[in-house]
Amino acid sequence: MALTIIAGAPIKTETNCGNIFGNCRLWFAQNGRTRTRLALYAAQDVYIECVDVKVITPVYVARNTVPVWVGDERSREASVYLHADPAEKDELYAVWLNTHCGFSVFPKDAVLWQASSAGGRKNSASQIAVVNPGCYIERYSYKFAMPSYWYAITLDGAVRSLGEQSYIIAIASRGDKDAARLAELKGWLSGPTGQLEAQDEL
Repeated sequence: MALTIIAGAPIKTETNCGNIFGNCRLWFAQNGRTRTRLALYAAQDVYIECVDVKVITPVYVARNTVPVWVGDERSREASVYLHADPAEKDELYAVWLNTHCGFSVFPKDAVLWQASSAGGRKNSASQIAVVNPGCYIERYSYKFAMPSYWYAITLDGAVRSLGEQSYIIAIASRGDKDAARLAELKGWLSGPTGQLEAQDEL
């Protein structure tokens, strides 16, 4: 069964508001009238369920659904469409949304498609991305005044809130596998004795 995970920002879950093309807009962002318009749509026959509200960001699941993305630079539009996929294929995707200051995906090759709408004060930006699970999301703060906040999207589609770098290192030392993998990949594990030590963000 094809599954699409949606997280990062709240969305509308009603899909009975279709326009003439049979799509319902679940999420929209645009940082200024002349900036790129970002949107997430779902076909009317797509059912979306909120499955977790405990990881700071709500997490939604669209079953038997695959994402299709379209970007048009001339009209400054970038959209993801959730379409029903009746084929019995085991596929798993994640759509990450942000309306604050953007994010990055690690490792970078987990990104299938992404678009942003930058505008406003300092590093204000909105962003949407389609990614392969088994990756991490680094959410930025305004003016980078606070440490980045990290999430894990696991291979089975779970979305985990990991926290800031110092906390990730702490729980990695207590055996948290997702935290340990991120800390190792980012080079936060160091020291002549192999112990965990906090380092600056790479």
